[in-house]
Amino acid sequence: MVRQAGLAPIRVCIFSPSAELCESLALETQEAGYAVEEKFDQPKKLVEYIGRSTIDHIALIDTRRRTEAVLTLIEELCDKRTVAVVALESSVDSLPNSSALAAGAQALIVDPLNSKDVSCAFAVALYQHAKQSRMENKLDELQERLEKRKTIEKAKGMLMKAAKVTEAEAFRLIQKQSQDKRKSMADIAASIIATNQLVEEASRGRGD
Repeated sequence: MVRQAGLAPIRVCIFSPSAELCESLALETQEAGYAVEEKFDQPKKLVEYIGRSTIDHIALIDTRRRTEAVLTLIEELCDKRTVAVVALESSVDSLPNSSALAAGAQALIVDPLNSKDVSCAFAVALYQHAKQSRMENKLDELQERLEKRKTIEKAKGMLMKAAKVTEAEAFRLIQKQSQDKRKSMADIAASIIATNQLVEEASRGRGD
């Protein structure tokens, strides 16, 4: 059984348009040492299954027929961070312009399938998936930091206008409240913005 370091065995889901092809792909996957968790011949059911799962999977997708539905399936799976996608192509000639790679697959296997190719492709897909996940996490962190900074800047502007203070003084006021209340500056800034909006709404209500 193949295992990720310190983690549970890697779980594999297989998709092919026919149940017979699913069984064939499952046998090759098992010979490579991977446990096949589920087999699917309908794209929607695979997407729903992965969507309900909270653990990581490898999805082996049969793309030899290159239908729009299969490429859409890959795109939908790649939107979910819990799955690494490996596509099975029909020939070597399709690799440079692979529609599956363009749709988001992290690795390719060429028909006819063998257990060695499965192992190599799964290793590549897991590596690429982990790398992509780290990049996406960093982007999320940067986006969160940017949003917090925007919130603080907005609160500073409100303080400058309401209290007639400089930008530096407004920053120090938020910083002091953050230290005194043991909350982040972004939380303090959000409170300032909410209070200011409440005051503005009350003023409009009185017709001031």
